Order: sequence, then C-alpha cells, then structure tokens
Amino acid sequence: MERHARTFESIRPDVLDRLLDVRGSIDHTLSGIPSHVIRQQFDAVLDRMQRYLRDGDAVKYRPLAERWVAFRLGEGSTPENLIHAVVALGDVILDVTRGRMPAGPDGAEFARAVARMNFAAARLIVESLAEALAAMTRSAGRRG
Repeated sequence: MERHARTFESIRPDVLDRLLDVRGSIDHTLSGIPSHVIRQQFDAVLDRMQRYLRDGDAVKYRPLAERWVAFRLGEGSTPENLIHAVVALGDVILDVTRGRMPAGPDGAEFARAVARMNFAAARLIVESLAEALAAMTRSAGRRG
C-alpha cells in the first residue's frame, strides 16, 4: 500500500491542477470559490486520499465524511451532488493516472487501488448521507 501512496504522491500535482480546471463540473458551487481557497481544500482532500492509500483504513475517515456531508448539506448541496462530487474526484485521479502511468501491471494495480479508494469514499458518503437524512427525519417528526 505504501507503494500506491508514493505513486499517488508523484501524480498529485497534476491531479490538483486538473481538479482546479474541472472544479465546476465536479460541483457547480466550486466554480465560485477563489482558486487559492479551493486549491487548499482540494489539497487537504488529496492528503487524506494519499493517507488512505497508505493505510487502507476506511474507518478512520468516517468522521471526515460525516463532517463533509453535514457541511455540504448545510450549504444547500443535494445528496446527489455530494455523491457525484466524490465519484468525480476519483475519476479525475484515474484520468490523470491513465495519462501519466505507462500501460502495464503497475499502472493497472494502482488504478484498481484508486478505484477501491473511490468506492470506499462513495460508500462513506452514502452512509453519512443516510445517517444525516435519518436524523433530519427524526427531528422533523418530533416537531410535527
């Protein structure tokens, strides 16, 4: 897994540049955020992705997913946008991977690791959304 984290580190600057280029298609609300601010946010997300590639422990990232979901829902994002955004981040990484890594078993193995990471992230987001929506439903039921 350490090897995947090192590979990710080598392509990370290209991934960050690409994310900045396509941020509006990841989530339309990101296009209005100044580049230097969104660069820091994307860099923080990429840091966590790199750590996941190093340790593979999705449980450590659940609190991050829960905070991200709560924050984005509070900003008015829809659940569909949240899921789309996390999948789009992984797609950008895979796109950069295809452009930077030579064809062969190492590139294919890294791409599979990124796909597994993205699946784990999407699953965490969906689970966090389900929990947040259930809490909202319970809260609405108590008021009504």
